[in-house]
Amino acid sequence: MAAFETGRRLCLLFEAGGVPYAVEATSVLEVTPPDAGMNRVRGALALNDLSLLMGGQPEVRPGMAVVLDVSPTLAARVTRVFGVMDVARDPHFRLPTGVGDALAALVSGAILTLGRLFLELSADALPARLQSLTAGSAPPLSSPPRPVYLLDEPPERALVFCSQGKLFGIPLAFVSQVVGAQQAFCPMPCQGGPVAGLLPHSQALWPVYSALGLLGGAAAREELCVLTELAGQNVGLCASRVAGVCQGLRPAQSRGEFSAPGLEGPSLFLDLQRMFS
Repeated sequence: MAAFETGRRLCLLFEAGGVPYAVEATSVLEVTPPDAGMNRVRGALALNDLSLLMGGQPEVRPGMAVVLDVSPTLAARVTRVFGVMDVARDPHFRLPTGVGDALAALVSGAILTLGRLFLELSADALPARLQSLTAGSAPPLSSPPRPVYLLDEPPERALVFCSQGKLFGIPLAFVSQVVGAQQAFCPMPCQGGPVAGLLPHSQALWPVYSALGLLGGAAAREELCVLTELAGQNVGLCASRVAGVCQGLRPAQSRGEFSAPGLEGPSLFLDLQRMFS
């Protein structure tokens, strides 16, 4: 559930690698353009791409430098800085289960402000992350894979949706709602893993999975999120469109696939209840 604070809480808001971040203003020493050579600050501090520290792609050059008051002092290259804001009265969320312990060590939670979801960095954890990356011993930040189970029997009624060009189905009893992936959708900073991003909805933070990502493919943001309640967990699934509610499903040629009148092809039904139990 979302939490709210009292008093004042100042955070620096910025973006790195396409992901919005927040960090306590007391942890920031300086915000400045990089040196002319683009890889240092004040000629002394090496500038490290925050996007790479968080498991993503190299940052767009030249970007901005955020110098953090940590030990040792760390200068992080980011895309752009939005400024310092009092976020005490904005909704705060804990990270949901399933995003991975390594990422949770660097991100303490998320803040919904300015209509966007900002991941809150644990600044003190970044130097150790940089050191482990340099030594080649850094654990991956992507969410861990889940065992793949397929439904053996067709459900009585199901929601069928399209994701990355393939049809998938979910028993209708598990479907809570279908919503748009609005501006508040926050992509995962790290590459790989089945989670495409995080979505604040109804005072809760939903991990949004990719069906293809659960099967070992690439997770990608899409226009819609199918919200489900599985084994006591809130779980979202990416979708490009919804084909509709179907009944009269019958087995297709491959295991886990079922077809119904009016559908353009068979739909794959992952046994999500078992996968998330």
